[in-house]
Amino acid sequence: MSERWAAIVYGRTYHLDFRFITVPHNFTAEDLNWASQYIVATTQQARNLSGSPRWSLFKNSNFCVVGVTTTIKDLIGDTVKDNQGRPLYIFVGYVAQISSQPKIENLPAYSSSLDNFKILYQEIEPVWLIRNYDPQSRHPTASQYHPLTFHNPEIPIDRHQVPLLNQGSKYLHKIYLWPNFSHQNSLLWQTSARCLDSTSICLNVRGKALVNSPFLNLSSNQTERFQILDRATIQQKYQPKNSINTSSVNSSDLKPDPSLSQKISNRANDDIDLTLQQAAKMAIASQELIGNLSDWNQKSETEAEDLDLIVDDPEFGFKTKKSPSKQDWF
Repeated sequence: MSERWAAIVYGRTYHLDFRFITVPHNFTAEDLNWASQYIVATTQQARNLSGSPRWSLFKNSNFCVVGVTTTIKDLIGDTVKDNQGRPLYIFVGYVAQISSQPKIENLPAYSSSLDNFKILYQEIEPVWLIRNYDPQSRHPTASQYHPLTFHNPEIPIDRHQVPLLNQGSKYLHKIYLWPNFSHQNSLLWQTSARCLDSTSICLNVRGKALVNSPFLNLSSNQTERFQILDRATIQQKYQPKNSINTSSVNSSDLKPDPSLSQKISNRANDDIDLTLQQAAKMAIASQELIGNLSDWNQKSETEAEDLDLIVDDPEFGFKTKKSPSKQDWF
């Protein structure tokens, strides 16, 4: 069976900051907001991406997105830099529409190879040198759905080996955290794709677990055993469509108005959630501040070295640029 897939690409170009480069033609603003929460979360701690691409899969009642967040060097084999001399990273993936059968059987297999995603980097080429005053910079390219068959060896799954996923209908404030083992990641990847409910997973996270992300499931090299963690709450702009189907609710299931004590308890829980949300926002703001300071310091260090670079003809990739030998950073 061949699902129909459309390209989705999020990254930055030579002059412009991170944004959606390509999205499916039928994505609405609401769909973009939903997907961006997961994609941006995969770019946290970007300094840890080198040599460790992060695989993510997230699905709701309308779409299933599969992709990798990786350095461009790991994706195509060459280092590509922006106009500030910074080596770049990118999210590239595919989107399938969820039909009456939400199981996704044919998808890129979890592996050490990124060959199934390498072709998507070509989406960057037409807009590589675009400027912010160009109207095209504000509108991503619309991709179409095409049947794709990913020729990957199927790993048989014993029903006793199927890992238990945290799904959208279970514990939204919890993260299921697994050790970062390749075989187990493959099982988690396939199980997520075949899940009948909305779910999300990010695999091969090197560094701290992404607890302030919307992902319900993670694998990280920072743990040696399965754990269930509290997830920092981030205020969600996206609300799933038809999250409550009132037509299926029986009158016998309706509960009376809560008592005063219950109302106080609910208010206390709301206050706790608000506090966690503010803490998460502060954490994100702090991370951005640190990243900006790092960018400023790196710019100061490399400014003198880059004076002899010809910026009128920046390289798009697929050919290594001669540059001083130093460690890539983000």
